[in-house]
Amino acid sequence: MAAMRPRRLHAVVIVVVVCALAVGGVVAALLITGDGHTSTTDPPTTAAVETTGVAPTTGDWAPITVTRPKLPVIGGGIPVDIDPLVSRTDFNTTLSPVGPDRYRMTIFNTSSLGAINSLQWYPPVSVRIVKVLGSSAGRCVLTGLSGFGGNQFPTIVLYPNIFCDRLDLKPATCICRGDGGALTITFRTNKHLEVNDGDLRLRTATVAFERIPLTPRSGPPPVRHVMRIAAPHAALGGLTAGERADAQRALDGLQDSNISFQLAAITTKWAQNAPATCRVGLVSRNPSRFEVYIFWVPWLAAEPYIWLNMKLADDPTKSTFTLGTTQPVLPGGRLTRNGRSVNRLSVDTTLLARYGQEQTKKGRRIMVAHAGGVLSKPGATCEVLKNGSLELVPS
Repeated sequence: MAAMRPRRLHAVVIVVVVCALAVGGVVAALLITGDGHTSTTDPPTTAAVETTGVAPTTGDWAPITVTRPKLPVIGGGIPVDIDPLVSRTDFNTTLSPVGPDRYRMTIFNTSSLGAINSLQWYPPVSVRIVKVLGSSAGRCVLTGLSGFGGNQFPTIVLYPNIFCDRLDLKPATCICRGDGGALTITFRTNKHLEVNDGDLRLRTATVAFERIPLTPRSGPPPVRHVMRIAAPHAALGGLTAGERADAQRALDGLQDSNISFQLAAITTKWAQNAPATCRVGLVSRNPSRFEVYIFWVPWLAAEPYIWLNMKLADDPTKSTFTLGTTQPVLPGGRLTRNGRSVNRLSVDTTLLARYGQEQTKKGRRIMVAHAGGVLSKPGATCEVLKNGSLELVPS
């Protein structure tokens, strides 16, 4: 369920993957392509999809709500000792020294999402990464915040961290095996790096349409239960009544899949906020083709903005689902008033809403930047239901 809260590193030797599915680690960034990973299990057949009538409008079929912990707020922040951590289990890691202040980190994909495409690792506060020496896959580079020196120091970089993209870390065959793809990074630091430290965050990944099973699967694929959601009949948003019905049928095809599971998990366990935007856009007519864009603003400043782009095909297993994340605040401390740096000696437990108008503007820019044109197309507003299904709303 994947900026994420700190993900501690584990010492090398043997990696033991526990056969368990953590609800908090279900989400994260994703992308399915035609030649990529559409599923880690057998794809469903027509016989494996069961339509069970018309969906009700109550219970699991009501709009999703989020129950947050009741915590005291002191000066806009939550006391550190009761900070409500959002746990993620997208990775398992090992770290070993390979020379003076040189290290090799291996990252294993243990996500329930699918294939991982990019990630970011921040060193602990007291350690500075000097150079990335190499990686076994993709492109891993040293990055950070720049521009603080103005014209006098244009190349100054603050908070250097390692960003890896162009990855394709395959999903595990089942949660209990943890046999997903792996990435090894070697790098040099300015001082000794302690094991079990650092902050690893998933940025993008490939979501499988079918859920990654908890245990090895045998026999026929499981039956998916699909309910028909009634679409509003009125022509709105540039869509005809027929196109709205087509759009709702396309959304219905995602029910009881990994996509609906992740939608519910992202909302309640990760962002801890209902989606700020849910939009279905018409891509083409005759036949109707649709794209969906969902965007979450996190409740806590230490969590990421999250967005999910969907390109829906007639066969939902051939649709593509791309999820991405970006941090509103850097790890390691509270955001300063200019919104561009953090106090590295503090711990950020701030509610994002306390950062005010400038952070709201930043969130809107991020939302628009990743919409892929859906917001400007003829379309309709949608909402996530408690079971992760998607429903068109009248306006």
